Amino acid sequence: MPPDRGRASRACASCRKQKTRCYEPGTPGRACLRCERLQQKCSLAPQADSPEEERQQQQQQQQQQPVPSLGTDARLERLERTVATLLDRLGDGPSSADHELSRPGSVLTTPDPGDQIYQETESAAAPIMVIRDLANDTRVEPSPETKSLGAVLDDLISPDLALTLLSIFLEYYGRWIIFDPESDAAALLPRVRRSPILFCACCLIAIRHTSEELAAILAPKLYECARSLVSSMLLTTPQSVDFFQAALILCMWSTTVGQVPLSIDSWLLSGFALQHSQSSPIFAVITNQSHRYTKMDEVTLDHICLWNHLCLAHLHYCVGTSRRSTLQAWQIERCDAILGSDHAINFEVRMVAEIQLYWTVYGYLIDDSVDLHTSTTALKVWKKKWRGILEQPRSQFLMMGFHFSNLLLYEHGLKGKVVHSQDHLVSEMARHSTAIVRLAMDTVDERTRHLSDHIYHMITFAAIIICRLLNNYETQLGLTHNIAELDSLVLSLVQWLHSIGLPCHAAHTLGNIIAKVHQKLRPRVEAVPVTAPADEFPPEENFTNYYFPEFLGIGPSADGTWDLLSDLSFLPQGPSSS
Repeated sequence: MPPDRGRASRACASCRKQKTRCYEPGTPGRACLRCERLQQKCSLAPQADSPEEERQQQQQQQQQQPVPSLGTDARLERLERTVATLLDRLGDGPSSADHELSRPGSVLTTPDPGDQIYQETESAAAPIMVIRDLANDTRVEPSPETKSLGAVLDDLISPDLALTLLSIFLEYYGRWIIFDPESDAAALLPRVRRSPILFCACCLIAIRHTSEELAAILAPKLYECARSLVSSMLLTTPQSVDFFQAALILCMWSTTVGQVPLSIDSWLLSGFALQHSQSSPIFAVITNQSHRYTKMDEVTLDHICLWNHLCLAHLHYCVGTSRRSTLQAWQIERCDAILGSDHAINFEVRMVAEIQLYWTVYGYLIDDSVDLHTSTTALKVWKKKWRGILEQPRSQFLMMGFHFSNLLLYEHGLKGKVVHSQDHLVSEMARHSTAIVRLAMDTVDERTRHLSDHIYHMITFAAIIICRLLNNYETQLGLTHNIAELDSLVLSLVQWLHSIGLPCHAAHTLGNIIAKVHQKLRPRVEAVPVTAPADEFPPEENFTNYYFPEFLGIGPSADGTWDLLSDLSFLPQGPSSS
């Protein structure tokens, strides 16, 4: 006898197994809504008495399939499909062999028309979709050996080597993740080793400063361990402070860790970490908008510093990869909380200033068109506001960011054909590009080898802009600049980058990219010797397709115009509207 479909409390076998509510459509002969949407067998549906009746029921179900729409049904269907996919990947979903959602690739790579309609009409992704995209775009695959990776790391890194690597990390990178550089590495090591992801991330950065042989052996293995560990933590909440520290390391040195620019998508990972901060008590004092700051203890101030650094890394890649920020204006204002405290040392104040700089330029880049006068004036206002910190030591990195921001605005204006002469725009772009390169080479010190990858990305970007200008606008550029000196500056920069650290340092990777671009665009200029044969250079697209997408990777157009900047108009909101 068919089950009584009129009883709302009755659930099908599948829903009982999944411990979910069974939404019955109330139509005799049909499966419950959940099973119907997932296209799986439902115990509430009556069994056909004959193959002909079964065929008729299948035809009836196909005719009654909901048409993708923009209403509640379409969103509910999409949510149920996504949850089913997630359950399958976690091993808790339906195991039917003919279940379409049991093939992750069909869902992750080829959305159905309903999904496409939804994506075209919704500007903000659902949290589960953000998690899915992070796992897919970073190409991080869950590893069955993740639980044992702690033991794998212990086998890879001996106690003596672990102490050496942590000492290197502590001295040059520790303050980024609120480690006191003056603390005892031996005392800190047990705590770091208890967190496989943090230990792996620290070793992955430090190994680049030991020997080329050791880095060649261990770095690839550590990199794979880091990717597997990150994948295993994607859906775990709340996260400990170790996760946020490790995520920051991987974001700030994403080119270093994989020897290819943006080996791990820093925009996605930093955004994921910021999403997790919303549910973590570690950052409750910041993420609670109604919270009013009172006197904060040392630990709270440390966590605010860590959160600021995550925000900065995220903004670096929002601008650099032409994607929207997950941050809002009130959250950017919270970054100022560190000012006036005992933690407001030069380093931390520079972090706040840099956050405000990139938030400012981000607000203009997301507009369809750029008012150069208004936007560049806003950057001058920023410079005046932070004049005090710009007069202190190590302010060159802030000035690089200032020139870098101006460079992006002028390029945007050149593409948009704003009311400025082309000669003026080209001259300003060359001026800001050369300023970045010269600042880098004129301020070398003992910390140059340990700068964040973003600094090297800015330098590389500026050098390639010079190459592009020389190729496309040599006549106009010659009115204000010495062409031979610009060529010489680029070649000197390549030599300088190749002089930094071991050949496995990010500077060598990026130096090779600049050399390849210059040789391609300026073949008549004598090239300098490089550290690797031209055919071994990393492809230009490895840098250009990820960092500043559709910017550096596109060659000059037929008429020689400059139309290289990725369009940011898809970004839904900026600082002014947050």
